[in-house]
Amino acid sequence: MSHVGYIDPNVIMETRNLKVYFVKGGFLAKKQVTRAVDGVDVKIKKGEVLALVGESGSGKTTLGRTMIGLQKITSGQVIYNRDGSPIIIDAKSKVPKYIRRELQMIYQDPYSSIDPYMKVYDALSMPLKYAGFSKKEIQSKIEDSLTMVGLPLDILPNYVFQLSGGQRQRLNIARAISLDPKFLVADEVVTMLDASLKGEIVELFKDINRKTGISMLFITHELPIAKLVAERMLVMYRGKIVEAGSINAVLKDPLHPYTKALIQAYPKISPETKDVIKRIDVKEAEVAQIESKGCPFYHRCPYASERCLQEMPKLKKVASDHEVACYLY
Repeated sequence: MSHVGYIDPNVIMETRNLKVYFVKGGFLAKKQVTRAVDGVDVKIKKGEVLALVGESGSGKTTLGRTMIGLQKITSGQVIYNRDGSPIIIDAKSKVPKYIRRELQMIYQDPYSSIDPYMKVYDALSMPLKYAGFSKKEIQSKIEDSLTMVGLPLDILPNYVFQLSGGQRQRLNIARAISLDPKFLVADEVVTMLDASLKGEIVELFKDINRKTGISMLFITHELPIAKLVAERMLVMYRGKIVEAGSINAVLKDPLHPYTKALIQAYPKISPETKDVIKRIDVKEAEVAQIESKGCPFYHRCPYASERCLQEMPKLKKVASDHEVACYLY
């Protein structure tokens, strides 16, 4: 068993210097290494909803999948604090089968997550059967989970393809929470829904968290959504956490140039704060070098120095609820 060290009793999920690399090529072709997650340290408290934000390709989904054992680790550790007994997942181990149902994931696309030609009852009952629940327990859990997500029981005989997009996403959520998970990864769960449904699904997640105490990693690239659902957030860029803190601290006083760029990308309603299009030149010659060392935002940062190229800054606490990985602070 790997050495764990101190485990905060208030933390349910933790990563320590977690790395997940994907390698392409080899033999005749030149190897290409993608550092999807590159030395990430994260702590998620019991009952907390933590928002993970960043643009597409930043490594958010890979981090979430790795936390629940769906992605192989290159190095580092994922530690699941199961009722005071730490379960360690590393490059040589996997998530034990007896805790798999305690770690669940809800995927982005409600249309491909469940076979459209399954009946709603079968889609909900199948994972419960595999988990070993009795017929009576299965019926009870199906009814409870549908009620919690706001779906009527009379849809159980229907086929999944007969449901709307919003209903399918609610079904995905019901299927995950029916297993009584302790930790849930919600991966861009409102991205494919129209604006009228996004608010409903966000409120649903908040309600589930209040009623069940499930800890969640809520992955999104939409900052307004993160603000609604979580109290704390991480900003991820090319496999690195570049800023962390309370929602209010990060959004009201963004420190990292990347976080500032994300916020500036959103349209402003007030004429006094009208949009300012800020050009960020990419230093193409430096991109290859930055793959192995230094700050990953170097080639887009208007404040980059030689030091940024040579060494990745560590997360530094600038306030009680705010950290940033940048040499400007």
